[in-house]
Amino acid sequence: MQRRDLFSALLLPFLSVVLPSAPAAGSANATRTPLLISEWEWQDLAQRRETDPELDLLVLAILERAKKDLTLPLPERKLIGKRLLSVSRELTRRCLGWAFAWRLSGDTGYAERAVAELQAVAAFSDWNPAHYLDVAEMTTGVAITYDWLYEVLTPEQRLQIQQAIIDKGIAQARSGHATYKRDNNWNQVCITGMILGALVVADSQPELMRAMLAPAIAAIPIGLKAYQPDGVYPEGPSYWSYGSTYSVLLLAALRQHRLGDWGIGGTPGFMRSALFYAHSVGPSGKHFNFADGGEGQELAAALVWMARELQQPVLLDAKRALIRQKNGSNDRFATLSALWWPAQRDSAEALETQFAGQGAQPLSFWRSSWQDPDALWFAIKGGGAAHSHAHMDAGSFCLDWAGLRWAKDLGMQDYQSLESRGIDLWNNKQQSPRWKVFRLSAEAHNTLMLDGQPHRVNAMAGMTNSAKDRAQIDLSAVLGIAHAVRTAQFAGTSVRLDDQLSGCQPQQQVRWAMCTTADIRIQGNIALLTQQGKQLRLRFEGAPVSLQIQDISAPRADFDAPNPGTRQLLAFGKIADDGCWQLACTFEPVINGLRCLV
Repeated sequence: MQRRDLFSALLLPFLSVVLPSAPAAGSANATRTPLLISEWEWQDLAQRRETDPELDLLVLAILERAKKDLTLPLPERKLIGKRLLSVSRELTRRCLGWAFAWRLSGDTGYAERAVAELQAVAAFSDWNPAHYLDVAEMTTGVAITYDWLYEVLTPEQRLQIQQAIIDKGIAQARSGHATYKRDNNWNQVCITGMILGALVVADSQPELMRAMLAPAIAAIPIGLKAYQPDGVYPEGPSYWSYGSTYSVLLLAALRQHRLGDWGIGGTPGFMRSALFYAHSVGPSGKHFNFADGGEGQELAAALVWMARELQQPVLLDAKRALIRQKNGSNDRFATLSALWWPAQRDSAEALETQFAGQGAQPLSFWRSSWQDPDALWFAIKGGGAAHSHAHMDAGSFCLDWAGLRWAKDLGMQDYQSLESRGIDLWNNKQQSPRWKVFRLSAEAHNTLMLDGQPHRVNAMAGMTNSAKDRAQIDLSAVLGIAHAVRTAQFAGTSVRLDDQLSGCQPQQQVRWAMCTTADIRIQGNIALLTQQGKQLRLRFEGAPVSLQIQDISAPRADFDAPNPGTRQLLAFGKIADDGCWQLACTFEPVINGLRCLV
């Protein structure tokens, strides 16, 4: 018997004792277990606000946003392309904000507006089951809001909302759902949405709840494989926040209902992934946004919950800065972040300045300091394109210094902008139109190309760390040659990137690239980058190369998005007669016209 089947067999008899028998539907007198948040967490919020200025700022911002949202129109069932997802997410953001504001202020106007929102989506013909993420996210938002507003709902309103959760949400997963078999964020989001919905209606539908548990429990490990072995989430930091937040929602709900944690918390790499995410934010406040991710941060409720569980509030330093900049309150789970926000500790342990992790997309991070806003930070990855949301970005890197992003990743392009143009975006084959999209191609990333050829989709670039300050990325299979190794050496005041190729055809062209928004001036084998009065020097040594600047701000094709203010620094070289090529680039911050020595 497989481990997950054994776990299911052991747990299910216990559930029949824990889950309630059915009281009268809609009964206000039935003893209810809160879905996610305990009464203690609600009550403790006021005290924690008094001693934590960032938490207080966050709560005030959520309340201000909830007040502004009262003027918004009721939601309509309008799809964008094939998705209702924006409506589902907006429902969650608005309603959690209003329910939160009502719980804190006692102003029934907030509760009434949230109820009207719930009734509006309950009247939709469906929640778009053709794109099941929409159903899962809508069910999640409705379930949490229903739980928070339960005591002010009339019996008729409870029945109406419960019936919508059942008919438009969880009944479709009575025996599981096809999305459960996916090994990416869909598994996490869809299982969580269905179980939250089932838990919130379990008082009237206990048999439906029991029927849904076994397939959900069996499928949980499929999505959690992504975290193994070291917590590097292969879909990138943005999707880490998405998938992990839903896994944390499920964990919190299971604990509230004394159903264990279904092995989620103990999954190798799951809790350590909080370190991966924290390290992924550079001193600029921007992510190492590999795969389909964006540079910008979000509040990341999963990180808040993990910081509390791990008793490491230091993990939230970047989020504190985000809140001080008056950002984060627009996150749809900002209310949960406020409720889960950990108490500050007098002697918080400092994080390591280096992180390395294996997995489908192995990577390394370094920074010269966590406290210095001008710290040098460097991130580099291996991996490959044959993964969910992946780009042709094996060997790509990002670099921050002086609070600025110098080497950047262009990030994802909006899916609808491509799908509406007929791009088969979810086809990962070598000749797929996906790889014609500039931002997703090897050409757009800070990596190597040989003779202008795309990276090999099914190839994997492994990473080894022979020392804490060094990482080697094996690009041989990705480039389709006998030997290609990119070595990153972090010295604290500089970074050296060495590329060595062999087994190539003589005179093949090698292309070295780096995207930046800095101004570039080329002086022989040196490129001097300037932005906001700061300078970074790139010094090239080794094989002869021609340094060039290419403006990539305008779209390449009619389906490509623009990249405003962005250019590439390119180094072109030729493979020598012996089939070899070697180039080293040293990145050196410049202070007062001199290379940084401290």
